[in-house]
Formats: sequence, C-alpha cells, structure tokens
Amino acid sequence: MTVIGIACVQLEARGLDDAEEALERALDRLEEAGRYRPEIILLPECTYPAYYLHSLDAYRRSRLRPAEDVLRLFGESARRHQAYIAVGLARPHPSGRLRNSVALIDPQGQVLGFHDKLFLWHFDREWFDPGSELPVFDLPFGRVGLMICADARMPEIPRALALRGARLILDATALVTSTGAPAARTNPQVLYMLPARAMENGVWIAVANKVGMEADSVLYCGRSGVIAPDGQYRAMGSPDREEIVFAEIDLEAAPGPRVRPAAPDPLLTASPEDLPVARKLQSSIPPEALYLRVGLLQMGSYPTATPWIQRVAALGETMIRQGASLLIVSGPPPGADPSILEALEALSARWSCGWIVPFPEEEDAGPAKIALYFLDRGRRIGRYPGDGREGSPVYAIGGGTVGVLRESEGWAPEIARSAMLRGAELLIWWVSAAGPDLHTLARARADENRVFVALAAPPGRAEGVASAIFDPLGQPLATGVPGAEHGIFVSLFRPLTRHKEMAPGSHVVFGRRPEAFHGLPGGWASRVVGGG
Repeated sequence: MTVIGIACVQLEARGLDDAEEALERALDRLEEAGRYRPEIILLPECTYPAYYLHSLDAYRRSRLRPAEDVLRLFGESARRHQAYIAVGLARPHPSGRLRNSVALIDPQGQVLGFHDKLFLWHFDREWFDPGSELPVFDLPFGRVGLMICADARMPEIPRALALRGARLILDATALVTSTGAPAARTNPQVLYMLPARAMENGVWIAVANKVGMEADSVLYCGRSGVIAPDGQYRAMGSPDREEIVFAEIDLEAAPGPRVRPAAPDPLLTASPEDLPVARKLQSSIPPEALYLRVGLLQMGSYPTATPWIQRVAALGETMIRQGASLLIVSGPPPGADPSILEALEALSARWSCGWIVPFPEEEDAGPAKIALYFLDRGRRIGRYPGDGREGSPVYAIGGGTVGVLRESEGWAPEIARSAMLRGAELLIWWVSAAGPDLHTLARARADENRVFVALAAPPGRAEGVASAIFDPLGQPLATGVPGAEHGIFVSLFRPLTRHKEMAPGSHVVFGRRPEAFHGLPGGWASRVVGGG
C-alpha cells in the first residue's frame, strides 16, 4: 500500500480589492491544514488574487504582490509542513496577459512546475490565455497530474493525465452554483462529472473549491472533496463554510484507465473546423424535423423467440401509436434465428420507422456475442459488433443521427467523443446489466458532448437501476422502472444538440485544443516532470 494524506483547503471567496486579505487567509488555513500532517495540501483556483478579475486594466491597477513573492510565501509553508502544496494563481505571462495556473511546490519550497488551464470558462478568456501542455509530476509516492475546474469538463484532459501514468489528479476549482439556499448548492461536476472522471480513468481526484460570493455575482458551491477510483466520495466539505477536508488514500488502489479503444481515432486530434460536427453545426434543422421521437423497449429475457417477438411487437406498436419514429430494444432475443430479424424488418417497413436491436450471433466456442443491428424502414442499414476499432459508428436513422456504444465502451470517453465529432445527436449505450455507476457515466457522456444519451438495459432486479434517457445537460428525461418490462417514450428536441456552448465562449467543439493532446496512444499527450 502507498497511503498518503491529502488536505483540501476550502476558502471563503474574496474579490480583487481584498487580494491581500485572501492571501493572508489562505496562509492561515495552510497552518490549519498542516496539523493533519498531509503529504499534499491543495488550494482552490485563483486563490490569489481572485477569480473574477473584472478586466485586465483592473488587474493591472491593483497593487498586487509579484508572483515570485507569493510563491515564496507558499514555499515557506510547504517547507514548514514538509508537504507538497498545489495552489491556484492568476499568473502574469510575457504576452502581457495572464494564465490561470496551478503551481506545484515541493517540501523544500521549490516550484516543481505549473499547469495552465486549458479549457477556459465563460469570462476567463477576457484576461486569461489557455495553456498548451499537460504536465504529470513524478513524486516519491506516485505520479500526480494537475487540472483546473472546467478542465474536467473536457474529458481529454484528465484522460491524457491518466494515460501518462497519473493515479492522483489535483483539481483546483472555482465551482459555481445558481442556487441560493446553502443546502442545495451544488454543481454538475460535483454531482456526476468528477465521479465519472475518477471511474473512467481509475484515478483518485482531490478537489479544493471556494464558498461564498465574489463580485456580488459569482456564487460558489463549496463541497471540496476526495473521490476514489470507484467514483465514491471519501470525504466532502460543506457548501458554505471554510474548512479543511482531509482524507487518506491508497495510490495502489488506482488501476488507471479501465477501458481504452482498440485503435486511435484521427478525428480526436483533427482541427475543430475540419470535423463533421462543425459542418453540421452550421446547418439548420427543418421545422418538421425538430423532434426525434424515441420509444425505448425495456425488455426482459424469454425462453423462446415467439413470445419475445410478440412482446416486442406489442410494445413497439404502442410506442409507434404514441408518435415514436425510432424504437430501441434493450433485451436481446433468446436465439440467433435469422427469422427474428426478418420479422422486425417487416415491422420496420410497416410502421416506417427505425429499430436498434441487440441480436446474438453464433460463436464457434463460448457464449453468443451480442451485436447491434440497425433497421430503417424495412432495410438493414448497419451492424455493430462492438469492437471499437473504427470508432463509434454513426447512422442516420428514424429521423435523427445516432451513435452507438456497446457494453464497456461507455467507460471510454474517447469513443463517445468520436461519435459526437462525427455528428451524432443521440448516443445509444447498450448494456447487458445496469447499475448506478452507469447512470453517472451516461450523464457525463451527455453533458460533456451536449448530446442525448439513451442507456438501454434489461430490467434487472427490482432493486436495480434500469434504462434511462438523459438530455444534453446530463439531466434525466426518463428512467425505466427497475424490475419491470415496459416502454419509455420521449421526444428529443434536436436543436439542443446544436448548442455546444457550456458557458459563453466555452464551446465543446471549438474550445477543444487538440494540439495539446498529440503523442499518446489515442492521440492524447502530456509530459512527465521529475519531483523531489
């Protein structure tokens, strides 16, 4: 076991005019954190001077300490507590603008390096320029990566760090909320995105956030914490108080990325302007095609084919009568009889609709493998065996553009990303069994790509978690009844998938920086920096 202690310092927000007070308070809280004798102390994004800087002119007019003096003060604290300190700073750049940085300081008080925020959020770009590298630090107890707040919304960033060997990612944040009541203050990253990043990459993630309000308008949600590789919080702070959130973690319990594509997809490192989705975003959707109406048939297991076909036909007809143009079946038929597909093709032609059906295929040895078949208006237009070698295929079917994930492929963010970059509006994720962790991942896939996601799963046990459909903000539109066989009808408003801005200026497609992801398998790169 390689057990280390991490202290996340949750600070009260202070504005640019109170930068000196913010620095003093951060140093005081470092003394409190040091009493836990942690190996690492993490502070929030832009601990000094502030996160909301108003303008470059306002920053320049402020009587701020030189960055070297600030780093020296944090270095003295690191030396005094014999701990690594990661602290967020607004840092002058030779260009005359600023970088939103995290400095990593070793127990001797020396700065090992910086990470500059890559995915700038909202007004960040008014005074910050994005970074271009993803350093990984080789420390005595293991490899550690750094990211800053919205970086976690871009799955390529934590993925690159994990692929380079990081088993702990330190995330300095300024996570905001729009909810005034303290108990309800949270953020999508807290709820599901950071847990998903920990699960898909098999890493620990430590988060240090702020509380309170800055600039009479920026309200923080607190909830600093430490997330284990299984996506569960080992510690979490309050939504409205300064405090130290401490946890001990075992780095050997972090397995690294759980699922990876069989081969890299060149789209992942292509220029955003050259992507199929970029062309799609420039086109309009005709008024008569604004909605993709989906019927998800949550099907259980059957001993023979005839009752399965009868049940699928009955549920499918109900969904068609309710207006569905695309039917998704969750449970496969009990055998590989070709007549089953022929029967569904006939229904597809009769109802003039699309079908996505899991279908067992005969194997020379072992159990049959499930492939996904695509039927549209009586024609068989595709088959996906789920090997991931060509990236996620995208089909025009049932009046929409659909990408597909099979089983564990949903754990690999690059496969879903590939489908979105090819223009998918809806991702169908078929699994043979569902669980709460899959809902967390499905919500993240929807939100990070701004697409709809349908998790197609059999009913399972009554206490289990079944099928679900999520909107492009990661919110559930419909969920299946655990343990029940039934149809789920939803109307998907396709224009929502054309709005790829997470915040003004923070674009899922055009905000990507593929030049920072070159060099690693799958096209994502970072570098390793030696530590003390």
